[in-house]
Amino acid sequence: MIPVARPDIDDAEIAAVTEVLRSGMLAGGRRVAELEARWADFIGVRHAIAVSNGTVAEMCIFAGLGLGPGDEVITVGHTFNATVSSILFTGATPVFVDIDPETYDIDPDRVAAAITPRTRAICPVHLFGLPADMGPL
Repeated sequence: MIPVARPDIDDAEIAAVTEVLRSGMLAGGRRVAELEARWADFIGVRHAIAVSNGTVAEMCIFAGLGLGPGDEVITVGHTFNATVSSILFTGATPVFVDIDPETYDIDPDRVAAAITPRTRAICPVHLFGLPADMGPL
């Protein structure tokens, strides 16, 4: 196999990963607490919480917004299933709108047409390195 790229990993990084693996604390512990504190400082907030993946991050966001049964979240069907699963986890209802055929991202005009009194959130999905047009959203 011809490698496309080689990882740039030095001995210090290998030692840090080995330390975490040997600690038995893969999803918590000192290093995660350090990461959270440094990230919060970097982005200028008081708190940051590391989670295991994007699905859990979305679930935390939607739960933090207080979404629940009877609420609607506008999103696109052209996404990984985690987007919809995270909405359903709260009991809210996903409302699908079509994409902009030029960018494959959520179409702001279709979002505007889909908003109802039950709409509590809009969940755009940024695809292929092209961020959704957030201004109109």
